[in-house]
Amino acid sequence: YRCQPGGLWVFFSLLILFLVMLQVAEKLQPDRQRCEPKTDIVFLKVHKSASSTVMNVLFRFGEKHNLTFAFPSGGGNQLSYPRHFLASFVQGFSPWSPQQFNILCHHMRFLLPEVQKVVSSSAVYFSILRNPVQLMESSFVYYKGTSAFSRAHSLEEFLSQPYHYYNPANSDSHYAKNLMTFDFGFNPDGEVSAQRVQLMLKVIEASFDLLLISEYFDESMVLLKETLCWDLDSVVSFPLNIRDSSTKSPLPDSIVEKIKDWNRLDWEIYIYFNRTFWERIDRDIGRERMQQEVKALRDRQAELARTCLQGTGSVAPKDIKDSSLRPLQHGNAKILGYNLKQGLHKEMEHTCRRLVTPELQYSSILYKKQFAQKQPLSHQPSPSQQDNALKNKLKGTQN
Repeated sequence: YRCQPGGLWVFFSLLILFLVMLQVAEKLQPDRQRCEPKTDIVFLKVHKSASSTVMNVLFRFGEKHNLTFAFPSGGGNQLSYPRHFLASFVQGFSPWSPQQFNILCHHMRFLLPEVQKVVSSSAVYFSILRNPVQLMESSFVYYKGTSAFSRAHSLEEFLSQPYHYYNPANSDSHYAKNLMTFDFGFNPDGEVSAQRVQLMLKVIEASFDLLLISEYFDESMVLLKETLCWDLDSVVSFPLNIRDSSTKSPLPDSIVEKIKDWNRLDWEIYIYFNRTFWERIDRDIGRERMQQEVKALRDRQAELARTCLQGTGSVAPKDIKDSSLRPLQHGNAKILGYNLKQGLHKEMEHTCRRLVTPELQYSSILYKKQFAQKQPLSHQPSPSQQDNALKNKLKGTQN
């Protein structure tokens, strides 16, 4: 009987050790095994930065899970842009009875205190950036009708004497200089000093949980998937609002440097968050696993393309057979779209159609769905009236 106390002591010691190891193992599990999918999201839709494709991802997830969107009053695709965002721009918001919305993702000029009034305090904030060189080349083509670009025959001509064309007092001047800086809420014509740049970067970093990079779009979607605890199909996409290659041209090095100098604040933002983007991948995922995740994403995209699309991919606007899938054409850009295969079964056809529905049409669909039951039919404009109003409202701001 002497060995009993010792035996019990060993038993309880092993039991305690086992329980401790279980707790440690649980803490060491990847976050994806423990976290719940995030449904409260703020996406700052930076112009000309693959943000229309990101918006499609958010639209699909929100529709699938019956989430609410913070729509501009009366519909449309911008929250009184280019004014700084105010909560009152959102349909259904009232300061006396504040309503929180799941997803805020339409064009706005960011202002954090006002954004916080319409979303949950637990919302995930993210945005996407683009190399300012390619961004400005795209902007010049897309926003050719703006005051700064309309009189310049080429981007080279504009950059040779920008202040001959650019007037910061004009209401559309932000399309021509430091567009990302402007969308984040800062002054695009502000002094470029080390102190000011550092302050700007710190404010952005404090406001946003995640900054993605459009040049690494697949890696960005993997990082977004991990951050939001979503599955692979939630972040798969087809590129939307992309230009035909005939409107693109390579830029000489001299022009590249001029673009960087002209958009110095944007360049500082891009360089800094491009670095932190890869630091986050190394810290949270690792390069090897990232490669595996990107391959899985591309394989799934290719599988859906084979299932959904006629031909090999995107087509010129004149070749899009279904007018409801034709993206808005703007400036000198030719915006491509897609044709769906015929004969898809109902559920698959719905999935495929949502993947290729242009931003304006998808936003209009979701707006009508969200507010159809809440407003008298007599107060609703007809679909044609609504679509025309949408196009007029969006002129010059569609991404």
